[in-house]
Amino acid sequence: MLLEFPTENLTELLEFKKEFHPRQELDDSIIYAKRIQDGMMLKEKHLHRIFPESFIYMRPRNIVSGDFYWFTRVNNKILIAAVDCTGHGIPGALMSILGINLLNQIIIEEQNTDPSFILRRLDHKVRKAFSYTEDIIDVNEHNDGMDIALCSIDCNTKVMQFAGAYRPIYHVRAGMMNEIKGSRHPIGGNGSDPTFSNFPMQLQKGDFIYLCSDGYASQFGFHTDKKFSSKKLKELFIHTSTLPHSRQKVELDNTFNRWKLSVEQTDDVMVLGFKI
Repeated sequence: MLLEFPTENLTELLEFKKEFHPRQELDDSIIYAKRIQDGMMLKEKHLHRIFPESFIYMRPRNIVSGDFYWFTRVNNKILIAAVDCTGHGIPGALMSILGINLLNQIIIEEQNTDPSFILRRLDHKVRKAFSYTEDIIDVNEHNDGMDIALCSIDCNTKVMQFAGAYRPIYHVRAGMMNEIKGSRHPIGGNGSDPTFSNFPMQLQKGDFIYLCSDGYASQFGFHTDKKFSSKKLKELFIHTSTLPHSRQKVELDNTFNRWKLSVEQTDDVMVLGFKI
């Protein structure tokens, strides 16, 4: 049976649609939140100004993302980060906003360029931000934070300093993969104060660097109940490193789609790559 409303009673009709379509109102809010989140991150064209052969592949699970990338230039240092926040969707996106603001404060405002020191400052600030909720939420239950791969590249010497919190960095040179693993401590969360170390590397022209969240490797496949895996991802990076940067993002997306097919996306996905 169809419900009929007098055409002159537009107010009641709008209220009726609002009552029976709350999902649309929520979706509109999330889409607008995505615009805000995207506006807080520099665009891919800005990365091209630093590294002409580079790309950013973002594939949120639920419109907004708990993954984010971050980069800037401070004097003669270029700093680039790939960050995977706790959760996805709206909670992950809110955490990403906190992470972006804290990186802006620690690196741009305070002019810090040492990756291990930056991670220590970030960990301290995230813990401090969530300590205000300890009187409401049991501190033993809260494990909010983020995993991050952060590198600082000296434009003059081409020496890269890398520090990570549960995230590695992938370095490809002449078809050979070098994975540098970060510390086994997340940013924020419970436990004792973590330690983060710098890993230096002399870069060469033609090297390709990849930073990413764990979403790609964690995706379950259609033809198997297994995840894509870090091993396959490293093999994919070796393959894509021989392609033009504009093609690499397409290859990553095509491979992801062929693996996933109709299986639900497991997590947010983000990959950032650039050529020296």
